This record gives sequence, C-alpha cells and structure tokens, in this order.
Amino acid sequence: MVVEKLSSAVYTPLDDGTGVLLNVETLVYFSLNRTAATVWQKIEAQKSPSFDDLTATLCQKFDVSANTARQEIDSFVRRLEQLGVVHLL
Repeated sequence: MVVEKLSSAVYTPLDDGTGVLLNVETLVYFSLNRTAATVWQKIEAQKSPSFDDLTATLCQKFDVSANTARQEIDSFVRRLEQLGVVHLL
C-alpha cells in the first residue's frame, strides 16, 4: 500500500521537530508530534511512499522495532485519510 498526499494538505515544520498540518478545504489543522512530523515529511519528500518506506524511516530515526513502527504508521496514515489529507492506494 502507498500513501499519496492530497493537494488540500499544507504542512509547516516547527523548530522543535514537530509541525502543523492544515487541510485548506476544511480549514482544520492538526498538530504533529516529532514522530508524526517525520512520517509526514517522508510523505511529502517521496512521491507515494509505501508503508515499508515509512517504516524504514521511523526505524532509522527512532529506536523502535519494525513491527511497532508499522502499527503506528498504519494507524496514523489511516487517520490522515479520514481527515482528507492523504489517499491510500
């Protein structure tokens, strides 16, 4: 499965490693912690990253097992889809 960023999403990184994600169609914004910001930045940097790509990114940046990273990514990305800022393919 791959993740595609929708044009309705605008991201602003913050100095502390967190960030803010805005859905410009609904004007709803979301605060992202450092882990979520890392995942989002990978989604923006790589066109349609796979769950495996996102898992590898988290495992490289944080001390986390691949299984735990995959579960967190699955939950987070599905929430992003519900909020209308990504599409899963």
